[in-house]
Amino acid sequence: MLSVAHIGIVVKDTDKSLDFYTRVLGCTVEETYQDERIRLTFIKAGQQTIELIQYQEDAVKTRGAGNVDHIAFAVTDMEAEVARLRQHKVTLLLDQPKVTNGKKILFFAGPDGERLEFVQKL
Repeated sequence: MLSVAHIGIVVKDTDKSLDFYTRVLGCTVEETYQDERIRLTFIKAGQQTIELIQYQEDAVKTRGAGNVDHIAFAVTDMEAEVARLRQHKVTLLLDQPKVTNGKKILFFAGPDGERLEFVQKL
């Protein structure tokens, strides 16, 4: 079985997204790369890697279709994490965490409107 190497998310502003993922969610920068057409920043979220992809203006036109529905982050204290999101004025996509299938879940938006989720096993 293959394991996930990373999840790539196309962002409009790497600096804004990097601030969100590091300051609000506690991720850390692992590696960066930039050339005339693209800027890549790899960040660690626990054992997982997320790749933030910012295309330069001309490269955006040649990018093919692609879509990531959401990224889920495992948490141990949903209430504390929701309070932290509210403190940072993050847009919540549910008013309150929802309990489903033995888990508490909450969807919220990243800086480019990407759908993110917190999951707490009960």
